[in-house]
Amino acid sequence: MSSQTHAFETSNYLLGHAWQSARVRALVEGWEQLEWIDDEALKKARTDHRLSLVNPAQGIYLFFTDADSYEARHGEPRSKGNLILSRVSLLLHFDPQWTPYGGELPLALRADDMVGDVLRRLGSPVELWRVGLNVSKARWSTPDAEVDVSFERDTGRLKLVTMTRPRVAPVPASAMPTPEQFARQFGRPLAELQEDAQFASFSLGAKAREIVEYGEVDYSREFGVELYFKPGAEMADAVPGAPRSSEPCLSGVRYRADLDFQSSGYAGPLPWGLQMSDPIDVTMSKAAARPFKEALDRDDGYQLWRTDLCDVHVLYSFLEDRIYRATLLARGCYE
Repeated sequence: MSSQTHAFETSNYLLGHAWQSARVRALVEGWEQLEWIDDEALKKARTDHRLSLVNPAQGIYLFFTDADSYEARHGEPRSKGNLILSRVSLLLHFDPQWTPYGGELPLALRADDMVGDVLRRLGSPVELWRVGLNVSKARWSTPDAEVDVSFERDTGRLKLVTMTRPRVAPVPASAMPTPEQFARQFGRPLAELQEDAQFASFSLGAKAREIVEYGEVDYSREFGVELYFKPGAEMADAVPGAPRSSEPCLSGVRYRADLDFQSSGYAGPLPWGLQMSDPIDVTMSKAAARPFKEALDRDDGYQLWRTDLCDVHVLYSFLEDRIYRATLLARGCYE
């Protein structure tokens, strides 16, 4: 057994252990990112509910959240501390510039497994993501973890394995407009929205000063969304019905994944029936069209679609193989 495998405790992959624990410190010892993480950075991580660490030389990605957020989602941590390890990705056939993870994998997976091998050996997953006959990702659950196994599209080889502890309680859904209902209100003045029952849960009247000053209002902690506003005069040429005035008008809505900075996690419908757990090829299949614009990097990236109703912007984390944010924007008003 290699020293890397031993340090990473293949029995539980350190999920639920604190940043300050000896086991976690032994794992991340010598990682380059630690040179930029000081007490101030750790304090900000607790406020933002997130700290990410990557090691391309070992093929490991770690995601920590603050202790209160962890306990609300996954129960009592396995060790005490301010930041708790809540997600682990082991990168295999991920990127030529990354060294594939060389330790033992969960579920008795093997680095040379192909998608057919995994499905035959592990049996039916609790969730499956596919495009046509190609399986992109599958999820298996154990008492200790939810394990997502992602596969290369062309070869079927293991791309990455992501693990998190099971949730102790579901994400509560909030009553709010559907994505289509939101988009049909783009260009509508704030004064009208304050009187609309569809928007009652946002208490827009109490947020009016913030909206006028900043052009946005953040409900990430309450609902996992943000609302955006522009002066009507800046939208009128592109959005039918927008007034040619300085009055702020609804111009966008952003849906955030759980723990995307201070987000509680959006639990309602997304455009095209997307899920935050969708990988990029499944997203493109549901969109049923090529994006208008995209910028895709090794670790993350976005795609932008221009539809008749609105623009749809989707941000991905490739280190976790899922969507992080989906944003509806008034058509042509943001470039």
